[in-house]
Amino acid sequence: MEQLETFIVESPDATGAKATKILIQDSLADLSLNRVIGRLKVFVDPVEPVFIFTALLRLGSPAVKLKDFAIVDMGTLGKDEVKIELQRETFAVKLLNKLWAKYGKENIEQPDKKIIIVKTDPMKELDVLKELVIEEPQAEVLDRLIDAVALRIIPEGFRVRKHELSTSHILFVASEDTLKPEWIAKAKDMLNSLRSEDNA
Repeated sequence: MEQLETFIVESPDATGAKATKILIQDSLADLSLNRVIGRLKVFVDPVEPVFIFTALLRLGSPAVKLKDFAIVDMGTLGKDEVKIELQRETFAVKLLNKLWAKYGKENIEQPDKKIIIVKTDPMKELDVLKELVIEEPQAEVLDRLIDAVALRIIPEGFRVRKHELSTSHILFVASEDTLKPEWIAKAKDMLNSLRSEDNA
């Protein structure tokens, strides 16, 4: 596992803290999330019962748009079509699926492996197509992260939950009981302490 800058698991139960740390390491490794988390702090108290998970994220790639890997221009003069010329074929399958869903298979032609013709009004759709999002790596990573925390890391039975998720951090508070305001305050303090390491 890639080393986190900070990885702390606090608990009144030392054995439980060790087991929780191993579970988190394994879950993050299984879902290839090691590089996504920079700093992580967890508090677990089985007696209360409460589980708090806070982390600062380091998400990389922004969304990939069609204009990032293709030339999008008007098609044949006098025809309602947009011509897409692929510079890289990496996203060709995802692109075709998106185009079929948006315009219908009958309106998409691929005369060449690097050329795609979309039968549509170029005046309305040219700029729309240029900005078409083909892949959202950050969204996919956040989905995997929620899966890791909510389904694998939080103890079973801790169904009462509050969470915050952004491209910069994740915060989960979970319990079997109604969440206490002091637990939520503790979670925010833990997150702030991770952030203050940035400024130290």
